Parts: sequence; C-alpha cells; structure tokens
Amino acid sequence: MKNSLPARKFSTHEFEDWKRAIFDIYDRMRAKAKKPYVVEYGGQSFTVLPNVYAPEFFDDTLWYAKQLQDIVRNKSLLEVGTGTGVIAVFCAQNGAKVVATDINPDAVENTRINATRHNLNISVREGNLYEPLKPEEKFDFIFWAHPFNNWDMPIEDMLLKSGIDPRYESLKGYIAGAKNHLTSEGKLLLGTGDSADLKMIVELATQNGYELKLLREIEQPLEKGKDKKIKDLIYEFVSL
Repeated sequence: MKNSLPARKFSTHEFEDWKRAIFDIYDRMRAKAKKPYVVEYGGQSFTVLPNVYAPEFFDDTLWYAKQLQDIVRNKSLLEVGTGTGVIAVFCAQNGAKVVATDINPDAVENTRINATRHNLNISVREGNLYEPLKPEEKFDFIFWAHPFNNWDMPIEDMLLKSGIDPRYESLKGYIAGAKNHLTSEGKLLLGTGDSADLKMIVELATQNGYELKLLREIEQPLEKGKDKKIKDLIYEFVSL
C-alpha cells in the first residue's frame, strides 16, 4: 500500500456516539425532504427529491466534486451511486463525458432533473453498480463516494443504503467489476473517509490485484457548522 489509510480508532463509547450522530443526520435529511426542494450548493442550484442522499447535510460531496473536476478534467467518467448528481454535474460542467448510475430509482430521477437543470448531457441509468452498462463500455475514470459504514445490520431502506454498506458487499462488487469497464490506462477511484473499515478495504484491494494510492485528503466537519470532524479521502486502486 503506497499510503496508509488514516483509519479512525473508535472506543466502544465513541463508536456508539458516532452511529447515533449518523442516524440523526439521516433522520433530519428524511424529515427535510418530505417533498422536493431546491438547495444552493457550491454556488449552484440543485433539486433534492425525497428518499435521496441530500448533499448539504455533509461536507464531503462538494469536496469530491471539486477534486474530481481537477482529476478527471475532460476525460470520461463513470460515477457509481450518483445520488442527486452533484459530482456528475460538476464534472460534466468541466468538460468530462459522464455516465452516472444508481440503484435507487429516486436518485436516478433526481440526477436527471439536475442534469436538465444545468443543460448537461449526462447519461443516467438505474441499476446496481455496473449492471446498467453495456459490456463494451469503457471509462478513463470510475468513481464512487461509497457508503463508509460497514455495519453488520440489515439495510433495505434506499436512503440508508447511501450511508451503510453491510459487510461491504457492494464495495466488493465495485472493486471486482471495475476492470471490465476501464480503458487500458483507466483509473479506479474511491471516495472514502477515516471512519471507513481500513482493514477490509485493504484486503479487498489486495484480493483484486491492487494497492491503494492516496490522491487527495482533507479534514473537515462531518456536518457543516458541527463539531464532529471527518477526514475525507480519494484513493486510486493501482494494479500490482
């Protein structure tokens, strides 16, 4: 591993406090989006639909979007788990050719709305990970701001799936399936954080013939205006 993931070490009390904080944010997210609304985010307007991850509740989405603009530039990008489409929109505005997928049909509709709002030609498709793609489709970059929380609990709710990936089952598929859809020089990227499961991410990378290279890093509030901090990171999976 070229750079070590700065994983957070929680005591039992700290971990339970962290979980409560995450669930509290999602409860407030759900309460706010009982009906569609428009939010100003990163100097632009975005529609947020019910049952879709609302980016303004966390600080990571805007940071990822700006970093990806610089990393991807005018190349092709597949964004998995696009949500409201903020990252897809920012990258497309910067000249990237973007395809965005999401397992949540409400998120697919949401991203299409925001692509239209910004007059962008983004191909938005419904399905899990790479399922919506044709076998021959290849990209210069694949990115997912994955659900950090590897909590061993059943999750059926689509909104909570945006933050919790039990046993990292979805992350396993993301890493394993990427080589089928990368160009010869293509790069697999992951947006993650220091609250993620370090050991399992490293294991999954190794099992699939990769090591992790840290590209970008920042420490910022988990939620704007709040005390809890998180270190957000962008990693590249480098072939061994």
